[in-house]
Amino acid sequence: MRKQQRIWEEEHKNPKILPTLEHLEPSSGVIAFLGFLKNKKVTGDGKVVDIGSGKGRNAIHLAKLGYDVYCMDYVKLALDYTKAYAKKEGISPRIHLFDTNIDSFWPFENNFFDLAIDCFSSIDIETEDGRNIYKSELRRTLKPGGYGIIMVVSSDDEIEKKLIKTSPGKEPNSSIWPGTGKFQKNYDESEVRRFYKDFEILQLKEIKKQAFKLGEHYKATNISVILRKPYDKS
Repeated sequence: MRKQQRIWEEEHKNPKILPTLEHLEPSSGVIAFLGFLKNKKVTGDGKVVDIGSGKGRNAIHLAKLGYDVYCMDYVKLALDYTKAYAKKEGISPRIHLFDTNIDSFWPFENNFFDLAIDCFSSIDIETEDGRNIYKSELRRTLKPGGYGIIMVVSSDDEIEKKLIKTSPGKEPNSSIWPGTGKFQKNYDESEVRRFYKDFEILQLKEIKKQAFKLGEHYKATNISVILRKPYDKS
């Protein structure tokens, strides 16, 4: 089992480490994404991939809106929680669970999804090669013209900025969380644009807010990217 997977399994067993894992309210980034889609006349149906879906806070919300949501995660406890909550809410037929790694081949056909969500999941992939596989699979399975929301942590984040100096990973702007050993790849704006250059970047925003991590309250800085898979020009 991969080191990152073991860490996440322990955190799901002990939500005091990362309290937001218990909150089933959808992320503010996903709410903003839905507002963006509404302006584009994209509403309430189609297939969505929730990449690193966790306990299903975004998946549950999207299923209630009428989407079929395909949850990918490698923590069985999180997927079991999603399954139970979906049953409780009466939306089980719209929730599809996949116990799989996001940095290997995805079990879906080409051009399968209308929408994609990655809320701080790909930043935990431990290698550049792994993140490139994730990106390739995202592009392969998203329909031409399909939209995605990607949330990453900025290298200007108050805690991460310190950790990049005091507990750096092997890659630029990466960190190893003290006490847990968790890897995190942070980004500046230019890195985000380079990494997702094979997509159309429709919106890129820096978001600052108060947050809680590693036992302290701090000012978080995240980057939200809305992208679209280009149509085939041939």
